[in-house]
Amino acid sequence: MPSTKPHLLFVCVKNGGKSQMAAALARQFGGDAMTVTSAGTKPGSSLNQASIEALAEVGATMEGESPKQLTDEMLRAATHVVLVGTEARVEPVEGMTATIEVWDTDEPSLRGIEGEERMRLLREDIFTRVAELVLEVTGQSRADLERYRGIVGDLAHQYEGVFAYDEVRAVVREAHAELAPTTKAPQFLPLFVQRFAQEKLRAGAKAKGQPSDGKPELLFVCVQNAGRSQMAAAMAKHFSNGRVNVRSGGSRPAGQINAHAEAVLAERGMDANYLFSKPLTNDAVEASDVVITMGCGDECPFYPGKRYEDWQVEDPKDRSMDDVRRIADDLEARVKALLDDLGVLERQ
Repeated sequence: MPSTKPHLLFVCVKNGGKSQMAAALARQFGGDAMTVTSAGTKPGSSLNQASIEALAEVGATMEGESPKQLTDEMLRAATHVVLVGTEARVEPVEGMTATIEVWDTDEPSLRGIEGEERMRLLREDIFTRVAELVLEVTGQSRADLERYRGIVGDLAHQYEGVFAYDEVRAVVREAHAELAPTTKAPQFLPLFVQRFAQEKLRAGAKAKGQPSDGKPELLFVCVQNAGRSQMAAAMAKHFSNGRVNVRSGGSRPAGQINAHAEAVLAERGMDANYLFSKPLTNDAVEASDVVITMGCGDECPFYPGKRYEDWQVEDPKDRSMDDVRRIADDLEARVKALLDDLGVLERQ
């Protein structure tokens, strides 16, 4: 991730349709990894209703937005200035560091396509351009866009009959938006997004009452999802021999796994390669049977009917390897006791 937070400014003439769509799609896909604004050279008085409806179909929103006048201050603040369409005219101003990029967007009406179909085609063209820009400013390759499309296709096929394609696509974009701001390894982000989206969809399917595999659902939560919750989740998976479904999350995720925690798991013959730091979600809590918290207190949402336990376990952050080994011993004893109580402990 770049050290300076990118600031994307999207501009069109009225700031009611194209530039607002671009900004909404950038927020949906990029989340807090960047600042996103939009403005118009001659702004209108309201947002385009057809644009609002087209965005809603894919889970994006213009809520809280209104047409705004482009100002010199906006141009100076932006790291990227994009004219969405060729109608708007913007000249550089003194103190501006961004270059001005012009997107010659598709106009389906020139091919006789109007109404909802026109807006969908325009939306998809804008999203492709937005996604490539978001990937670039978050340290990823623009070529990764095809990987994300493949992830959406695979998950949509897996959950066919449970979630519509657009619902799956929105979940993948949401997963990217939640992971991109904190990841320390953008080269692995598509893999992490795929796994996180899979977790979200599985939790969502359970919430819809879809048949489950009958395994207990465990959720381990700490603040950064970098040490304690990750070790506990790996241990639960290992010592149950896969007889539980395990999730983990952080109230304020760090974006990477504690190196000592990974090393200690490896010493014990437990696979840590699949672990990644991710935020705690309400869906994950709602889908779980047992929620174990460690150091995050009231930051974990409460749902009636769940079994909650708060484990007083030391935080391995900035601790020595010997300290982390001792913390792992504590966690291992607790995890084994929990699995034994649930009747899923794999006897050696």
